[in-house]
Amino acid sequence: MTEPHFQPTYSLAAFDPDRRRPWLSLRKLLILLVLMATAPLMVVEIVSSQREQDHEVLHAHESIHALATLIASSNARSVEGVGQFLSALSESPATSASDPEACVRYLRRVLSLQPAYVNFGLVDLNGRLVCDATGSGASVYLGDRDYFRRGLETGVPAAGSYQVGRLTGRQSLVFSRPLAAPDGAIRGVVFAAMDVRALADSLRGASAVPGASVQLVDRAAVVLATSDEQAEPVGALLADAVLRDAVLARRSGALPVEADGHAVRLRAVQAVQASAANPLFVVAAVPAERIIAPALRGLKFRLAGILAMALGVAVLVWVLGQRLVVRPLGQLIAGLRHVEAEDYARALSQPRTSLRELDDLQRSLGSLVIGLEAQRFERDQALGALSERETRYRELFKANPQVMVVVDVHSLQFLAVNAAASAFYGYTHEEFLDLTLLDIRRAFRRVEPIDPQAPRVWTHQLKNGTTRQVEVLVSPTVFEGLAAELVMVTDVTARLAAEARVRESSERLEQRVAERTRELELANHELEAFSYSVSHDLRNPLGAVGMFGQMLSAHLGDSVDAQAKLCLARIEQGVRGMERLIDDLMALAQVTRTELLVVSVDLSAVCRDVLKDLREGDPARQVEVVLDEGLGCLGDAGLLRRLMTNLIGNAWKFTARTPDARIHIGRQPDGPAGSPPVFFVQDNGAGFDMKFAGRLFLPFERLHGDHDFPGTGVGLATVQRIVARHGGRIWAEAAVNQGATFRFIINPSREG
Repeated sequence: MTEPHFQPTYSLAAFDPDRRRPWLSLRKLLILLVLMATAPLMVVEIVSSQREQDHEVLHAHESIHALATLIASSNARSVEGVGQFLSALSESPATSASDPEACVRYLRRVLSLQPAYVNFGLVDLNGRLVCDATGSGASVYLGDRDYFRRGLETGVPAAGSYQVGRLTGRQSLVFSRPLAAPDGAIRGVVFAAMDVRALADSLRGASAVPGASVQLVDRAAVVLATSDEQAEPVGALLADAVLRDAVLARRSGALPVEADGHAVRLRAVQAVQASAANPLFVVAAVPAERIIAPALRGLKFRLAGILAMALGVAVLVWVLGQRLVVRPLGQLIAGLRHVEAEDYARALSQPRTSLRELDDLQRSLGSLVIGLEAQRFERDQALGALSERETRYRELFKANPQVMVVVDVHSLQFLAVNAAASAFYGYTHEEFLDLTLLDIRRAFRRVEPIDPQAPRVWTHQLKNGTTRQVEVLVSPTVFEGLAAELVMVTDVTARLAAEARVRESSERLEQRVAERTRELELANHELEAFSYSVSHDLRNPLGAVGMFGQMLSAHLGDSVDAQAKLCLARIEQGVRGMERLIDDLMALAQVTRTELLVVSVDLSAVCRDVLKDLREGDPARQVEVVLDEGLGCLGDAGLLRRLMTNLIGNAWKFTARTPDARIHIGRQPDGPAGSPPVFFVQDNGAGFDMKFAGRLFLPFERLHGDHDFPGTGVGLATVQRIVARHGGRIWAEAAVNQGATFRFIINPSREG
């Protein structure tokens, strides 16, 4: 059998020598760290580039709006020039006269001087062409043209929409103005058809924003001129839906940045504000990718540079890591494997490394090898000593007079028993090894010990059939490589029998004590009843003595001498004292017999009533009284009033001969949480010697003579019984001629 030993806190089950090697090597880790170090730089570059792109987009948005505003301002001046030109035509005598041929000759001459126009003409109020620069359109109906209607409606020079001329067949934008007669009446409309190709010159500034597309459109969003050859042709509807909706809604300004499919475009719309009658618009748009393209190219160039530097550093780390770190670590690993194989000489012959940390590891490995060699030597010595000690333990186990057995923890089979066990149970060593613990165990003791480590009591059966009460102490151990328990058995049959006899004697003693207590309580009740009866029955003869004394004094009258008067006065004084004693005895008996009625009592109010009665009974006394407010407790109101009457009355009585008499009634500061309050009655009167304090609350015990302070000696006994009935206690502190303090606790919940 081996002695118990501790099991290791770790488990080798988690170690698998055949498990797959990790994919991450040290050199790969170094390369990964280099790449991770470059990641923050790349993130910074990307964030910086994104901010640069946002700035470029914002600047381009402002620039495209400024470009649209500039071109719109230029076209506004051109439109104003057309209006002035129409005013000159309307005031010409050729257009004012009624000679169509003169009007045609005049308009042809004007057209030859204005190459940007394709036609001029005059339309009457019925919409019929009166004359034009081509000379071939007489009586053509033009009343359905919007420039005709707008010219009449607005009364000012107005621009129409894009159209293909009926007379010229060319794309044009027609401006019109009402023609007034000398008397001021409107007699028609004069118009000027401008070649839309001439409008392209007004968009020359579109190149100010690279990649921008600028177009001049009419009120119906039809393209009149464009700076982008790949955009919509002249006369086509504006293709950009966002710009088209803005034109139709007559909005001006930079439009919010929106995605057009997968591309983001910056847009601006600006009205040509020549007049309200000339609703032309300049629209400008540029793809955001054209704006941010330089920033993206710069970002790619910088990222490529960072990656190139990272790769260069990675190659350098790969080479130097192999030389400075990986190879020395491999040598250390080889040394550890030599240690594992207990080849300590080769483990100590590893070459030195140039890295300080790895050199420290090599030094630590050398120290470890030396320590392991020393431990191996010590282990061999310890194993020899352990073998010798185990031999001694086996001999001690066999020869020990204590009953001892070794049991398998799983099967409860006996593995070893000593000679004392064979002698106690009656089985031979061989018979024991064929048994289990269950073969000799019969029952548990009914009461188990509270401490799980304490011995437990079982009932075991011997070979001869008798049973014994045994105390069993179990400790874990290892026996020949098996988990086992060393069981030490102690026969406690005689001890348990003795304990049973002691318990029986204790129970009989408790029963006798209970019977004596009941007899004592009965005697106390009878004594109280007797005291009450005697006190009550003494009143009649005492009253007769007093009455006959008064009758004798009246019968003798004035003839009685001084000695007789003194005797009669003594009889009267004795009767009065006896009556007070009887009253106090009856009060004392009533305190014990009365049933408690616990309510909330205001002691401050009770004390005020008692002090009022004392002052009315002795108005000549001048006593300083300090009464704390808020004194309250739970208890019987009548008994607590009698308690305070006795205590305050005592203080009043024993300060009768004290100048500057003072009485203080209050409560001490609160003690620990949950503790009941302590009340006190303090005076500066006669006091008493504390060596007589044990007799203070006994009936008829008086510490002062009756000639000094009259009394019956029952008041403080009554006080003590009232406090006791309320589950409290009372005590006093005093000194002769320095006053006394009575402290008491009221706790009716503890009444038992």
